Amino acid sequence: MWKNGSRIFLITVLLMVAAFPAGAYYSIGDKGNDVMLIQQQLTRRGYRVRTNGIYTEDTAKAVAKFQADRHIQISGKVGDWTFYQITGKRMKMINEDKISYQRFSSDDMGSRLVSIANKYVGVPYVWGGNTPKGFDCSGFTKYVFSNAGINLPRMADQQYMVGAPVSRSDLIPGDLVFFTTYCPGVSHSGIYVGNDKFISATSSGGIRVDSMSSGYWSSRYVGAKRVR
Repeated sequence: MWKNGSRIFLITVLLMVAAFPAGAYYSIGDKGNDVMLIQQQLTRRGYRVRTNGIYTEDTAKAVAKFQADRHIQISGKVGDWTFYQITGKRMKMINEDKISYQRFSSDDMGSRLVSIANKYVGVPYVWGGNTPKGFDCSGFTKYVFSNAGINLPRMADQQYMVGAPVSRSDLIPGDLVFFTTYCPGVSHSGIYVGNDKFISATSSGGIRVDSMSSGYWSSRYVGAKRVR
């Protein structure tokens, strides 16, 4: 039953794998100890995959299901962030059997998110707004992530429930950052842009970049999430 019911999903995964932008990652055809580690960890987490050290179609399918469950961008391939989520380790180099090594930058998606967000600096704040005519904070983050192919919930407190927790010292561009403002709990969301700064829709200045260490924001910081 599982095999028959998964055919359409597998076809979809393979099409997505073929269309995914080129870069450094593990994908169908790769072999080695890291691939074996990925397969072993997926098996331990309850995903169906053969542990043979060869990145086959069933491995791509299991990875895609894992990414969907973790709200990571679904590709069926294993880049640095997916590798870390599966194994708890950082991927340093890949494809060691090849002459030239490639390094994966986990900032690729983050850079894209920041680039999209910066286009809207100066757009006015509108309560309930979720278009370039005007944004509120969570409407802005949802809009930016949507334009990068990532679906977020609508409200800031809901957005805080997805993704993987990130400590402030480990923030990278594209991470979601959350604050408490007008009410207890999470009530404001923004996008980290690097150098201890984040971009968000503020009621006083519309879309703008602020320092996380400013007197206002530092005392209201709640936490951060990484959604890929």
